[in-house]
Order: sequence, then structure tokens, then C-alpha cells
Amino acid sequence: METPRQFQQLINEVDELLARLDDEHSPQLDELRSRVEATMSQAKSALRKQGPSTASQVRHYAAVADDYIRGYPRMAFASGILLGVVLGFIAASARARD
Repeated sequence: METPRQFQQLINEVDELLARLDDEHSPQLDELRSRVEATMSQAKSALRKQGPSTASQVRHYAAVADDYIRGYPRMAFASGILLGVVLGFIAASARARD
């Protein structure tokens, strides 16, 4: 799981390097820049195709929930109560059937 993070870090560092060299121009440097940019494009595409890891998806949804709770605390509290009531009802119904 560490490899995708290291790969993303490498991509970010190469992007920074290309940004720093943006003012420098020579035929060799321009050719190298175009080759690196093409390779980086392929690497980014491969990284996107791999898809986000489960851990990063969980972090994303946790951040969304946190933003929602911080933005609408009363609504989040009411939603929590409603969810608790629904789950309690489902559990009670399941016990009643058994």
C-alpha cells in the first residue's frame, strides 16, 4: 500500500521540477521536458486507473461527514437520532420474527 503513495509523491516532485524549469529553454531541455511530460501523463493515467484505495475512500467519506457535522450540527444530531431509531426498529423487528 505504500507504493502508490510513493509513486504519487514522485509525480508531485517531478511536476514541481518541471514548473521550476519552465523559464529555461534549450533544444535539449525542451525535448527532455516533452518526454518527461508524456511519461508523467501516462503515469498519472495508470495511477487513476488503479483507483483509490479503500483507506483513502474511508478518509474521504469521513472528511465529508466531518464537514457536514461541522456545518450543520443540529441537522447531524437529528439525523443521528433518526438513524438510531431506524436501526432500533429494524433490530426489534428482527428479534420479534425469531
